Amino acid sequence: MIEKFEFLRGGVWHVRPFKGLVTFLVGPSKSGKSTAIEALLYPLGLTNATLMPEVRGCQQVRLVFRVAGTRWQATRSGSDARARVELKNLDDGRGSGRSLPVSLGKAGETTAGAFVQELLGVPAASRGTVRVGLDELYSTVLALRQNTIASEFLGGAKDAARTLTLEVVLGLWNENLAGLEKTASEAESRHRAARSALTQFKKLRNTGALADPDSVRAEHEQKQREHQAAAERWLRASEALTAAVGEHGRLVALHRAADQQRRKTARQAEADQSKLSNAAAEHARAEGALAALLQPGPEDCSRCGQELPARETGLCQQCGQPHAGGEDRRERRIATARAKVERLRLRMQGLQDTAATAATAAAEAEKAAAHALAARDAYDEQHLAPARKTAQQAEKESHGLSRDVDQLKRRLKDADYISAQEAVIGAARKEMEAARAARDAAKSVDEVRRKEVTGRWSQYFLARLQQLNPAVETAHIDPVDFTTRVKEREEVAKTFEDSSVAGSPKVATNVALLLGLRDLGREDAAVKVPPLLIIDSPLSGLGATGLDRESSLRLIDTLISVGDEASCDGYACQIIAATNDPLPRVYRGVREVRIDEEHRFFDHAHFCDS
Repeated sequence: MIEKFEFLRGGVWHVRPFKGLVTFLVGPSKSGKSTAIEALLYPLGLTNATLMPEVRGCQQVRLVFRVAGTRWQATRSGSDARARVELKNLDDGRGSGRSLPVSLGKAGETTAGAFVQELLGVPAASRGTVRVGLDELYSTVLALRQNTIASEFLGGAKDAARTLTLEVVLGLWNENLAGLEKTASEAESRHRAARSALTQFKKLRNTGALADPDSVRAEHEQKQREHQAAAERWLRASEALTAAVGEHGRLVALHRAADQQRRKTARQAEADQSKLSNAAAEHARAEGALAALLQPGPEDCSRCGQELPARETGLCQQCGQPHAGGEDRRERRIATARAKVERLRLRMQGLQDTAATAATAAAEAEKAAAHALAARDAYDEQHLAPARKTAQQAEKESHGLSRDVDQLKRRLKDADYISAQEAVIGAARKEMEAARAARDAAKSVDEVRRKEVTGRWSQYFLARLQQLNPAVETAHIDPVDFTTRVKEREEVAKTFEDSSVAGSPKVATNVALLLGLRDLGREDAAVKVPPLLIIDSPLSGLGATGLDRESSLRLIDTLISVGDEASCDGYACQIIAATNDPLPRVYRGVREVRIDEEHRFFDHAHFCDS
């Protein structure tokens, strides 16, 4: 039950109180009544409420309401519909609150709508892709909107969603029965699929697309024998290839060792040849020095550079003075040079022998490496490559026959498919029959309850409908999908769809059905219908005369009477409705809120006291 609606605009809180149990928002078209109606329950976390510009212009909107005697406050952003909803228990002295999301976010987190739905005692339910949440509850049983009240059945909700919502509200939702129905439906689907598969198979067989089972079996056995022989050939070829790979590896190792020896001896021959060249050069230099001593050339003066004259033996060639031991010194130098030449000659001769030996070894190593390479390549060409080709061909043949065997095996299974599929169909039929039996047993018990509940609801529906239209003779609510059938005097029974388009019979049906639902809730505690009904513009004929005025007055009187009847929890039903015309007189306990160009719902609301 709503106590007040508050909103923050321009940094200031404004309030619209809802005193009493019956409130009418009165004003001409385009005055903002629907804006107020749409905004009223928006703070609770609805996601399908129309967000009017006036609401988007508010920083926050807040609703103070009461559920079973406990006062609550719900606050939500007006500009950001995705912002979290703040819910607070005003009767809790600690002043603690909860911040809840509008849509599901983190796993296990409760949404604001789900929390409010739990407060109202309406359980959550789902059937297939249809679920019952606060939005479905709002559209089906809490509010009748202006754009649907005169043309659509209970707000125009889809049949599956409307039916499931009413089942939950009426206490007819049976989770166990829903599970049994799902199991039975799945079993029926499996049975149909199995039968369809068998039918398709038989069509293929009759057209000749499937081979004879005996011929397929004979071909399968022949292919198995061929595959076994090919597998044995592949095994032998693999063994031969393994041996050839091993021998090839040995030859590769021999060539690698011979090549290493070739490089080693080549390096040694190059080193010995280099030493011989150095020794030859040194020997040549020594011979040159010896020749210079044996045949000295003319000398020049150290001061003027002119050629010195010939001197007698024992005289200095430059100064002409006698000097002792000149010849002995020259002989000693010549002897030393000759000794050096001989020594270098002997050394060079030894190096020549070493270099010749190294060159011979290098030539032999080169020849051995060439022979090893030729042996390896010849074995690769004559033995390894043919063995690898034979093994690959055997492998390819074996794999090909293996695929043929598998294909024939599948064809063989297809050939035996009929008997196997008939067994599958038999098992699926038994499963389906068992699931149907369990479902039907539970359904028969449930149907008794559904007929009993909808029967009492039909009585209340008829009583309320006769209050609105005395010409109504009978009214019935279908226990399966809760559609209505109404009969007036001297007329055949009509469904909601058969009633006049956008006319009062459809308005009366919607209003009477929801009022009858609340009447049933007063009697049956299992019916979880909130004692609140919001109606947007149910009539516009209060200012008219004749039948329109009479119908409008009866509707006003009926709605007002609902506020005087206590529900099962001790609280009467609260009615918040919108009309185009003012009420014809003053009603006790009824509050009339005038809305027009000069008194807008949002623009001219009172300031909050706090």
